[in-house]
Amino acid sequence: MDKVLFLDLDDTLFQSLAKCPSGAALSETAYLADGRAHSFMTGKQRILWRWFDEHTRVIPVTARSGDAFRRVKLPFRDWVVLDFGGVLLAPGGKPDEAWLERGRALATGYQAVLQELLETATAFAQTHSLAVRMRIGEDYGVPFYWMAKHRENEAESLDRLQQEFVAPWLERRKGAFYLHRNGNNLAVLPSSLGKEHAVRHLIERLRLGHDELLTVGMGDSLSDAAFMAECDYAMTPCGSQLFELGLAPLAALG
Repeated sequence: MDKVLFLDLDDTLFQSLAKCPSGAALSETAYLADGRAHSFMTGKQRILWRWFDEHTRVIPVTARSGDAFRRVKLPFRDWVVLDFGGVLLAPGGKPDEAWLERGRALATGYQAVLQELLETATAFAQTHSLAVRMRIGEDYGVPFYWMAKHRENEAESLDRLQQEFVAPWLERRKGAFYLHRNGNNLAVLPSSLGKEHAVRHLIERLRLGHDELLTVGMGDSLSDAAFMAECDYAMTPCGSQLFELGLAPLAALG
């Protein structure tokens, strides 16, 4: 039986230094564009990674772009899901052209809306002196989503941008776009974009020629829940956004 793990990366397999346990022995795992180490694995995460790598087909499922993914120093050898499901890399690292063309076609319907969001959100932030930076998440020439992050120690700015500008903006568009927020990551994505679409596509593809296929999804945030639900089993780290919203309240009842 083929065993496949669809694995989110950031805050699931590794995390920034600020999110690591104090005093833990850490391994550098991912880097910024200037070469500085930015993400780290704990000892338990290293053991978990070795277990996964030795016994399953590991398919990363990440919001990272191709450039950011290449700065993750782990030996991935299978398919890769990038850009919230907008890009698929085949084994060997080349983009799946049919899936990329799907993304290009979908982007024609929302590219102008994302640009308008960027311009109006920037104006709102400037008017209210919010310490945030924002951009269009583009990869392989395709604009996929809008994203914003707060500057250092300015989480309230991102909260205010979300509550006073982004939430009403989404409400006016009645389900055409949706919100992703986890810590310092705030993103608005078109409803046609999602990790679950890419994972569903890959599961169907991988099932061809296999009598049985065991699939496991692992992630930490609400945006991972939909792709995890495509799998036979789902896993989440203790203390993650998914854990705190789902399992922690149930554990408290016991």
